Amino acid sequence: MVSYNADNTRNFYDAYGSIEWDRLEATAYGRLKAIIHSDFIGRYVASGDRVLDAGSGPGRFSIAAAERGARVTVLDLSLSQLQIAEEKIGQAGLMENVKGFVHGDITDLSRFTDGCFDAVICYGGALSYVRERRHEAAAELVRVVRPGGTILISVMSRYGASLNLVRRPSIPLLKDAEGWNVWGVVEDGDLDGFPSVQVNMRHPPMHLFTSGELRDFLPGCDVLEIAGSNVTSFEGSTSLEEVSEDDDAWSTAIKLERELNGRPGLVDTGSHIIMAARRTA
Repeated sequence: MVSYNADNTRNFYDAYGSIEWDRLEATAYGRLKAIIHSDFIGRYVASGDRVLDAGSGPGRFSIAAAERGARVTVLDLSLSQLQIAEEKIGQAGLMENVKGFVHGDITDLSRFTDGCFDAVICYGGALSYVRERRHEAAAELVRVVRPGGTILISVMSRYGASLNLVRRPSIPLLKDAEGWNVWGVVEDGDLDGFPSVQVNMRHPPMHLFTSGELRDFLPGCDVLEIAGSNVTSFEGSTSLEEVSEDDDAWSTAIKLERELNGRPGLVDTGSHIIMAARRTA
């Protein structure tokens, strides 16, 4: 298994740049993902909350928290992503809601004292990319939130990624399942790096989660809610683009996603799994 390498992940996202922001706006699939992730922030982040956005990327969900009146600390491994986050938050007119921008790694939050945040957000790939150090990162996220505080995390879905091999389809991977370790990923969720189509680099290795694994992932926490993201669609879907062109149809599609993504049979079928948890002690 390829181990977590912070430098490699940092370099990738420095090169990835604004693509990370654009990908949740450029397609209906991306916009739906942003809506569903923001729904959790709307339910669990309140005005005045001290919030850490750990692994913030370009700041999309820092903005969502700040719009609710939270006081947000923005942390990411990539300086490029932090710079974009500062730019986007400034453009949104929300800089007064930001406590600071921190260049850091979610596996080591020692600069923050125990229980200093009311809520922690860790969305997208951050917990997947730290691979074998994911339990260290989980312990740190729990440590810095106060007892009774909320943690919102999302991770890449093991079964959703596997299903997408056929949904998209990914013919080369399906033709050489052994060479691409398709069955190993289904079994243990560990996916080694692969060539990126957006930048001339290898995508960092990652760990893909199941919802069952995620339920026991945060020590000393009770699960409040768990759902999939994009359980009603798949990346590259032209049909979803057609739906999004009609306001009434798009509204129904969003409502359908919200209605179905917490159903037990569907949680694991999307791109990501989102969980809200409360620290109990």
